[in-house]
Amino acid sequence: MSRPPDRVETEIVVVGFGGCGVNAVNTLYRSAKGMARLIAVDADANTLYVAKADHLIQIGEALTRGRGTGGDISLGRRIAEEDADKVVDAIGTPDMVLAIAGLGGGVGSGATSYVLTALRERSPNTIIGASVSIPFKYEGIERMRNAQIALRELLDVTDFVIVNLNDMLVRRYGMLPIKDAFRMMDDMIVKSIAGILDLLNPEGAVIHTDFSDFGSVVKKSGVSVFGYGTQVNIVKATETAINSGLLDADLSTARGALLFLKAPVGTNLRDAAEAPRLLSEKYGIERIMWGLKVAPLIKRIEVMTLVCGVESKTVNEMLREIGGG
Repeated sequence: MSRPPDRVETEIVVVGFGGCGVNAVNTLYRSAKGMARLIAVDADANTLYVAKADHLIQIGEALTRGRGTGGDISLGRRIAEEDADKVVDAIGTPDMVLAIAGLGGGVGSGATSYVLTALRERSPNTIIGASVSIPFKYEGIERMRNAQIALRELLDVTDFVIVNLNDMLVRRYGMLPIKDAFRMMDDMIVKSIAGILDLLNPEGAVIHTDFSDFGSVVKKSGVSVFGYGTQVNIVKATETAINSGLLDADLSTARGALLFLKAPVGTNLRDAAEAPRLLSEKYGIERIMWGLKVAPLIKRIEVMTLVCGVESKTVNEMLREIGGG
C-alpha cells in the first residue's frame, strides 16, 4: 500500500501597518494566532511596545526617532524607502499576504503600498490583499487626499482591497456611543481577516474552499467588500452579511464572491445551499466559491461574504479626483 501524500501547507502572513493595522494585529493575535504569521509595522515605538505579534518591526527610526510620522504621507514614504527590506525579509515568500491599514495617516498611506510593491517584485506569485479604512470626510482635505493616493497605489499593486468607509460607519452606527461605533469598524476589519483565515483552514470543514479556489476569485479583482451576519436563519444571516458591508458597492457588478458559513449541528445541505443561491439569483454573481463548517457549540448561523471586483460610487469618485479613475 502506498503512503498518502504529505499535506501541502498554505503559508499566510498578516501585516498591520500603522496604528490601525497594529491594533487589528493585536486582536488577531488573541483570536487567530497559529492560523497565520502576524507582523506589526509602525514608526511609533510606543505603539509597538504594547503590540502583540510574531514580529514587531519599527521603521524609520533614524528619521522619526521612534515618535511616528505625525500623519505626514511623504515622511511615511521616506521611512518605507529606508526600511522596506526589513519588512519584506520578515514576510518572506508566503502563499498570501494580507495587509491591514487605516488610510489617511503617514505609515498607513505612505508606507503600505511601497512595502507591498517591494514584496511583489521579490515574490511575484504571492497573492496580496489588503483591508483598509477610509477617513471621515470631515477629517479634512489632507487626510482624504492621502487616502486617495494610497488607495490608488494599493489597487495597482495588490490583487484585492477590502474597502471600509468611515462615513458609512456614521450612516449605519452613528447613534451608538463613539467607542462602540469605532469598535464596529475594528471588528469588521478583524472579522474580514479572521474569516478569510477560517475559510481557508480545512480543519472541521464539511465543504472546503481550498487556496486555488480562493485565488481564482480574488486574483486581480480590485475593490472588494466584506460582510458578516449572524441569525437563526441562513437566508437572513446571508442578507445581514450582505447589508453589513461598509462600502456603497454595487454587487451586481462583482467578478466573484467567497462565502463562508458556520452552522450548528443539524443544519442540512438544502438549507445551507440557500446562501450561495441568494448571491447568484438576487445579484447575478456567476462565480461563487463557498465553504461550510459545522460548529457544535454555536446556536446561530454565522455568514461571511467577500464580494470581489465591485463598482463603488465613492471609490470611483475618489480615484477620479486624483486622475486615477
